[in-house]
Amino acid sequence: MSAPAGIVLSNLFPNSAEPTRGQFIWQETRALARRHPLTVVSPLPWVPPGLRSRPRYAFHAARRRERREGLEVRYPRHLVPPGFGRFLYGDLMVLALAPLLRRLVREGAPRFLVAHYVYPDGYAAVRLGRRHGLPVLVKARGSDVNVHTDDALRRRLTLWTLRRADAVAAVSAALRERMAALGLERGDVAVVPNGVDTALFYPRDRDACRRELGLEAAPTTFLFVGNWVPVKGLDVLLEAFAMLGEVERAGLRLLLLGGGGEEAALREAVRVRDLDAQVRFLPAVPHDAVPLWMGACDCLVLPSRMEGCPNVLVEALACGRPVVASRVGGVPEIVVEGETGLLVPPGRPAPLADALRQAAGFALRPEASPLWGRDWEQVGDEMAGLVAGMLARSDHRQGRDPSWTS
Repeated sequence: MSAPAGIVLSNLFPNSAEPTRGQFIWQETRALARRHPLTVVSPLPWVPPGLRSRPRYAFHAARRRERREGLEVRYPRHLVPPGFGRFLYGDLMVLALAPLLRRLVREGAPRFLVAHYVYPDGYAAVRLGRRHGLPVLVKARGSDVNVHTDDALRRRLTLWTLRRADAVAAVSAALRERMAALGLERGDVAVVPNGVDTALFYPRDRDACRRELGLEAAPTTFLFVGNWVPVKGLDVLLEAFAMLGEVERAGLRLLLLGGGGEEAALREAVRVRDLDAQVRFLPAVPHDAVPLWMGACDCLVLPSRMEGCPNVLVEALACGRPVVASRVGGVPEIVVEGETGLLVPPGRPAPLADALRQAAGFALRPEASPLWGRDWEQVGDEMAGLVAGMLARSDHRQGRDPSWTS
């Protein structure tokens, strides 16, 4: 008997205007799609015409429908209220998605929903799932629980979603603990960490990578990969780098690969600290080009103030590079102190500067990481197992024999 079909709901899915967006969601969905027929619904905010020329709203040009490796993806638009109206975010998403979900249910007979990100995506999935009799698996990714629950109303909406979902998963044990602290039963949350594409991320010759990228061979190179936003702690990294002193920095290089709204402030910080000779700002590259940059570096740095389960660390270890990272969220579940990298307290430049000094001569044992060798096929198997259990419980509640098991 064929596996039951499902719908994946996530605003973090890649689109034609932002092909590098949410690569971890894409990889996980692609793995699950090898086990279940899937349709993806990735809602995008509607952008008023007067704002569409601004770079931050580039996603408005994304196609409304496309196929990615045979996977049908829809990109409906929805209203996002400003400021105080954000408590309506989830309800407006429900209104925008309702016609499309009704059509998909009628045409494709899906049996389940999977939502990535608790609010508003999970909230919308739970409400629409109830409407169509579909069980819902909600997966928490990080900031949806770590950051947005600081607001009392959003915390209530998040808990409403998690308590009414048919299954709940988190990308790290630390995130599960945070959910338990909010009032969810710890035993109701499955931990399903991210994986890594081992066909892309593997040890490469450092000098060969540098030659291919046109980089100088000599300097010890630190690399950051990600968004240039406050939560990533790049201001702290630049301050730590400046603490190393002019003579020490002469043999070092710091590459910031990505982009984001903090670029102007970061460039000014580099200028004020006289770091122009050692710090380079590099635009974001396609996901399959990231391994070359990791191969060219000596150490990856992630000085975040908050994280869920940052895939960039697992990818760096798969490339045979040590990491220096903040001791936040699920990071200690990836980085084994002294063996796969060094952990530092978030927001403190001095300990980070000391770790950068130590990292240059670090003896790496990547296999010591609990997530070493974990690929997306394992993630697909674990998610499919959660789906199977959820469907079995749903069938039992409705008094019918399970029509399919994994």
